[in-house]
Amino acid sequence: MLSKVTNVAASISRLAALRPIHFSIITCLLASIAYLAAVDEYIPGSFDSDQQQVLYYHPPGAADYSKWHRVEDITPFENADHYSIVPLKFHRFQTASVPEIQNTIVTSDNERLLVVPSTELQSVLEDLNEINYDGVTWKARSDYFLRRYYGYARHAFTKLRSLVQGAEAFDIGLISLAYVAMIFTIVKLFIDMKQDGANFLLAFATLVSSIFAFLFALAASTKLLNTKASLLSLTEGVPFLTAIVGFKHKISIAKMVLKAASSQSDVKTLVSGAVASHSLSIFRDYGVVFGVLLLTGLFSSGMEGLQTFCLVACLLLAFDLLLTYTFFAAILALKVEIHRARKTQEMLSMLEEEGVSSLVAATVANKASEASKSEGSGKSSTALSFKVAALGVFFLVHGIYLGSSWFHGAGDLSFAAEAQNLSYTACQYITIGKKGTVVTLLSPTIYAPFGALVIAEDVVATVISIISYAITDSFISKFLLFSFAISISSNIYLLNATRSQRHATRKLIENEISKPKISNQSNGDSKPEVVRTVVRSTSPIDNDDSLPVRPVDDCFTEMQNGRLKELTNNEVASLVVSGKLPLYALEKHLADNTRAVIVRRKAIAKLANAPILDTDSLPYAHYDYDRVFGACCENVIGYMPLPVGVAGPLIIDGVPYHIPMATTEGCLVASTMRGCKAINSGGGVNTIITQDGMTRGPCVSFPTLARAGACKLWLDSDEGQNTIKKAFNSTSRFARLQHIKTAIAGTLLFIRFKTTTGDAMGMNMISKGVEFSLKHMVEKCGWDDMITVAVSGNYCTDKKPAAINWIEGRGKSVVAEATVPDEVVRKVLKSDVDALVEVNISKNLIGSAMAGSVGGFNAQAANLVTAVYLACGQDPAQNVESSNCMTLMKKTINGDLQISVSMPSIEVGTIGGGTILEPQGSMLELLGVRGPHPDSPGSNSRRFACIVASAVLAAELSLCSALAAGHLVQSHMQLNRKGGTTAAEAPAQNGLDVARLKEGAVNCIKS
Repeated sequence: MLSKVTNVAASISRLAALRPIHFSIITCLLASIAYLAAVDEYIPGSFDSDQQQVLYYHPPGAADYSKWHRVEDITPFENADHYSIVPLKFHRFQTASVPEIQNTIVTSDNERLLVVPSTELQSVLEDLNEINYDGVTWKARSDYFLRRYYGYARHAFTKLRSLVQGAEAFDIGLISLAYVAMIFTIVKLFIDMKQDGANFLLAFATLVSSIFAFLFALAASTKLLNTKASLLSLTEGVPFLTAIVGFKHKISIAKMVLKAASSQSDVKTLVSGAVASHSLSIFRDYGVVFGVLLLTGLFSSGMEGLQTFCLVACLLLAFDLLLTYTFFAAILALKVEIHRARKTQEMLSMLEEEGVSSLVAATVANKASEASKSEGSGKSSTALSFKVAALGVFFLVHGIYLGSSWFHGAGDLSFAAEAQNLSYTACQYITIGKKGTVVTLLSPTIYAPFGALVIAEDVVATVISIISYAITDSFISKFLLFSFAISISSNIYLLNATRSQRHATRKLIENEISKPKISNQSNGDSKPEVVRTVVRSTSPIDNDDSLPVRPVDDCFTEMQNGRLKELTNNEVASLVVSGKLPLYALEKHLADNTRAVIVRRKAIAKLANAPILDTDSLPYAHYDYDRVFGACCENVIGYMPLPVGVAGPLIIDGVPYHIPMATTEGCLVASTMRGCKAINSGGGVNTIITQDGMTRGPCVSFPTLARAGACKLWLDSDEGQNTIKKAFNSTSRFARLQHIKTAIAGTLLFIRFKTTTGDAMGMNMISKGVEFSLKHMVEKCGWDDMITVAVSGNYCTDKKPAAINWIEGRGKSVVAEATVPDEVVRKVLKSDVDALVEVNISKNLIGSAMAGSVGGFNAQAANLVTAVYLACGQDPAQNVESSNCMTLMKKTINGDLQISVSMPSIEVGTIGGGTILEPQGSMLELLGVRGPHPDSPGSNSRRFACIVASAVLAAELSLCSALAAGHLVQSHMQLNRKGGTTAAEAPAQNGLDVARLKEGAVNCIKS
């Protein structure tokens, strides 16, 4: 039975995930109908209790206040005199005097009573539409939304006060506690969703799902079961129900779906699996609450209000359960679909801008879209604020016209008729006719000083009224209906197209990288050909050595006839050795990257007389060469395995990281581990990024020095900076020019472009922008005599030691700092704080200065930078400038060690280059920074730069400790010899120190 329930729930949610737009739209339409039904039942009955006019009659004879009595119908008194009384209320927003008006009675400072014959009422009110008095224009106001909400608030406050006055203190406390619990539950929904990586809209959709269930329950109970729960019972019971049921199941389902998005399963399987896994717990919890409500309703005879609420609550639970399997599942499916499509497109664009071939970019982007974690987002604070504001405006506009029920026309739910009784003062101004007198007491007319607020209110009300009226037009209503249908159809089509495109792209990639190869067939001669097996990507082991090799001329003929793929690997290699087939063109001609590697190995083995390539000493099998070709390497003959170790965890800015290091230097990982342990004992590493900008420095020349100087001044000006910035930024979605720095040498002008490049290292996209900017200067800016000498004029500077990188920075400029307690320095690092400070000053600062070092004020920064770069797919040649580092140490007032590294030119990227290779990409994923950040471009690469700097910090600390310990060992030994004391006479503590320092001195002293 339980398995059937789970299967049914999975099937329903699977269908909803397969057709998410259908389910979402249908649910919203049904919810709109339920909402209108609820408004029809509750709004008029709640708020339309006040009448817009009250009738009073006085019989013929002498005026007597006691003879006035209220009447409902004036038909019997048609021949009586008719008067109207209209209260005129003046909202004195300014220091203006209330106007003096004819036929009015002063009742207070801000109110007048207008008493006129009913036949003259219309004309008098028209004359009083605008009143000019004492330089101020007073304008009559209709019962717009400000007044309406004022009435709503008064009514609600009065009702609440009467209920509170009649209730016991315990009941008041209990209801208040229920509302606090409900608010806490809703707030916790948004907090939990955000912590689980969901954005604001997903949390809001979760809340909307429960609101829809509430509307369906109200509509079903009133329209189908003819049972109406009172507003009082709903306002008291719903908070309890919300706090008890909560949103924990929906939050858990959403969390599971978002985590499972890292798999390659299709969306409907993800959603249905998550929903099915929660079915038993959902039915259990809902069943308990449902049973309690049902029993309460059955055994509460004589308490009709409680029974009705229990019925509505049971319906609410049933509809909430149904919507969880339909509407909520559809919303989750839409989120995953949209996230994957956006992730694919963004990564594809960034990879292509980085120069990666379209096929490789599509391969990486499709896999990354499925393997990436669905992080939330709310994209940015600005986007989130806009969404919240849009939702607020929607509810505000709807609330403004809440009183205009579609089932009741434009009926006014005014609260303006406050004076229900005819006052004695007003009666004094009314004459009793021969056949009696009828008085109509009307709703007040509000006056406000004419100003910006009044104009804005009038404009908004007029615009909304026009739109509301236009919608009722037969043509416009049909046009909107058809537009709505077309919009839904288009969205369904686009969603299906996106799914199909991703599926088709995946199939295209699979076909392109693994095309089926057929064996040789007869060319029509009577003599049949030998059938030859060809090595494929799926089976890269060479197994055609036993087949005979035809002469080179015969193979060349086969190649000219377009049958190169049908030759054996040895035959293709013979064509390469003979020079008839270029070595670099194997991938293109064979259309099989793995086979091209095998053939190239055979050819190089003969050309270079290197039979070692015929063995597996340099491995080549079981590697994804399709990502390498066109992106990472050419003339590939295999791959170089490197041992990868892990140092850590190292706590960086409060988050623990395990840092991968690819190295062949023994003890490097162990030494870094020791530094991580010591730093963690002091609370971890704190990092900041002072700047982020990759550079490219082209060199251009001019005919004369005057022209070169003029161009420099123009580029340094605001006009030049803004012009080039606009041109540069037009070339990329991600690269944004920050600043241009110029330097002149004779007639040569060097221009250093500094730009952000998102999460890519960015050299390709910045080079493209630089080329376009230089072209723009020549064609559009009047520098037609400028000649580009080199796009990279070594003013960048890339992969070369340069003071400009040390001073100005390049890539990410990071400072990392940590405090290590004195006790940890002694017990873990086996050293001493004072000795560490002395070693750092003498070695890293003075020693490097004596050597004339630029950026080399450290012990071994290059060791860690290179190891992490190799493990994570970075350009190892950029270790030159990325290893610029100054290590500083000082003793704090508490005796602890404060250590920091300042690295102004860390050049890293989390997309493009070697990061597209799966092993290297997996190491970035280990650090949680793989690919582009979904919401904040550049955040992943900046975080990665902080991790690199922190790893350097740990290694610097460990190596300097070892060096300091060795220095202290010598000092202790010399002290012992100088004193001439025997070992027995030496202090015991001194012996312990020597042992400790000897142990620390052997810890990887390499620099």
